[in-house]
Amino acid sequence: MSHTKNKSGSPRFQVGNQVRVEYGVIDPDFPDIPLGGWTGTVTEVEQTDDQITYEIKWDKRTLNGMHPIYRKRCERDGLEMETMWLGEEDIEPDNGTPVPIEQPTSIVTKPLTEKDQDDRVRMALGLTHDDPLPDVSRKTLRAYYRYLAANLKFPFRARSESDGMSLTVHRLFDPKEYELDEEEGLLCEARDREESFPVPLSELDDAVGNRKLVGDYGYWFWNWH
Repeated sequence: MSHTKNKSGSPRFQVGNQVRVEYGVIDPDFPDIPLGGWTGTVTEVEQTDDQITYEIKWDKRTLNGMHPIYRKRCERDGLEMETMWLGEEDIEPDNGTPVPIEQPTSIVTKPLTEKDQDDRVRMALGLTHDDPLPDVSRKTLRAYYRYLAANLKFPFRARSESDGMSLTVHRLFDPKEYELDEEEGLLCEARDREESFPVPLSELDDAVGNRKLVGDYGYWFWNWH
């Protein structure tokens, strides 16, 4: 059931009112996530000439009943999970009688795309598009190592970001060969004109033949550290 617009133009609900989302209403950001039966409290009312919207703070029951995919997407996209803005036609008074929370009938996960840097990192870590990128940890570093070990082409030329030195990178060290450190990340064996030495992969730039692979790893390492 949908409500007709108030002839008076005044808000139907006020701050503090308990409300419930009507069945059939879907999330404005995710068309495969229904919101029917979600309940909460109006915390803000916004009125323009032709529309009244409400900020709703979800109650504990609703937060506990949210589909796990919705939680993942909110974390992935930096969306507020505890509140949402909805229109007056989307909600009805909540009289306290619990009703079932409407569940998705078909979750649609977008395929990963090579054009999106976050998606390329997800590919490396064995994730789906719905997954938020994880923090750097020994576990995720090992997962990234397995992907890079299978895809990097050696040897390759690169430049050290710290001093601009030109290097030739010969291999990626297996984390089993050293004590994996989250501050340093994955190490590779590089050589200049005089000697070979370990270099953090995250400190390499302009990796000839491997620019995208090395650049994506560095992007993840520095931003999710």
